[in-house]
Amino acid sequence: MSSSTDTFPSLLLLLLPQTISASAVIPVLLLLGIAVALRYPGGIAWFLSSHGNDILGPGGLGAGFALAGGAAHRVLAALARLFAASRLMSFSVGLTRFVVSSHPETAKEILNSSAFADRPIKESARELLFHRAMGFAPFGEYWRNLRRISATHLFCPKRIAAFGDRRREIGEKMVRDVSVLMGKQGR
Repeated sequence: MSSSTDTFPSLLLLLLPQTISASAVIPVLLLLGIAVALRYPGGIAWFLSSHGNDILGPGGLGAGFALAGGAAHRVLAALARLFAASRLMSFSVGLTRFVVSSHPETAKEILNSSAFADRPIKESARELLFHRAMGFAPFGEYWRNLRRISATHLFCPKRIAAFGDRRREIGEKMVRDVSVLMGKQGR
């Protein structure tokens, strides 16, 4: 005599159609694949990348919806705490991958790497700045010369001291403007 636990799987087989067509299997497999990709750490963009190292972070659509509100830095800090990503967290919004550093040493290591030094430049910025801007200059001899000239002439102690009063005025005006806005908004 068979028990009810033995007959349950055989009853499920009765619910399946006799022949399963490819048009019924393909959507099920597609939905299953999307569900697996959304559960992947960092989201679907990290699932599609060829890199094998996983960085902790929210999977799926959670990060995109969380960033829709205000104070994104607080939301990202809360997500990093939630996923125990104390130094580095990854997530994706659509097919765009993001990495957030929550630790100063990790951020310094990332920003000082040679991979981050040569970032792509938009053609509009290149034309607007006449191919000569320090911020968009590729890392190399030209950039080093610009940096040396800036340090020697623009940021020398004498020039910084000469503009001290103007910087103080700008700072005081900024503090006044912020206090007026805080008074108007009641925060």
